[in-house]
Amino acid sequence: MIRNNSEYMLADGSPRYGIRTTGLAQVSVATAPNLIRVGQTADAAALLDAAELKLAVQHRFVLDKYNHADAEIISGLRADHPEELKEAEATVAKRLDSPAVWMRGAKTAYTEAVIEEAQMDGTLMRQLAASLMSIGLSVAMLVIVIGLAATKAPPLISLVIVLGIYLGTRPIQRKLGRTVDPGSLPTRIDREDARFLWDDVVNATLVAVLQSKDIPLDQGTVKAALRGWNHTRYVATVAQELRTNPAQP
Repeated sequence: MIRNNSEYMLADGSPRYGIRTTGLAQVSVATAPNLIRVGQTADAAALLDAAELKLAVQHRFVLDKYNHADAEIISGLRADHPEELKEAEATVAKRLDSPAVWMRGAKTAYTEAVIEEAQMDGTLMRQLAASLMSIGLSVAMLVIVIGLAATKAPPLISLVIVLGIYLGTRPIQRKLGRTVDPGSLPTRIDREDARFLWDDVVNATLVAVLQSKDIPLDQGTVKAALRGWNHTRYVATVAQELRTNPAQP
């Protein structure tokens, strides 16, 4: 998604909600604990689209591989502060609703972004032309199959003709498909994955709630609670950079 307006970008051109991509090592220290506003994480999560969230899910193994103790630390933090946890969950639910609703909104955001970017770079007409050509090829193949059946052509000859047409038009259809949907990325996120992304936002919000009440937290606990959300934020920032500033040859 192209984010070049004041909602997404700061005056210096850096992401308002992301972090600068100067290395993965920043993920665990990028958020200054005393600067987290209670609703800040949920607000930032609401701006991510499905492609960014999907990429975060796909690369979550990088985080989980080296942080086996996080789950136990976070579980203890939640158990020790049930009232603050309810407050954090209510804050996240107010902004994102349920994990399923959040994912649907993120998917819609991605679809709209692809259309917007196509309009900006002038590909919309090419997409329409490619769509019509793809439909035309499919209809032509169907007509040929019906014609062979109507003329009672020998089965072997019919099979050879249909197979030849299919193999001949397949590369064309593939090329047309890339033109029709140049920004196509896998954006379906399983319910379980959506839930743990949602819980990451809750964990970060819980830290903010506790800090707003001056409840002391050790650095290890803070890092464990923020690590999941910081990973999602980092991956999303990388995705934004790749989609808006592709590497030059």
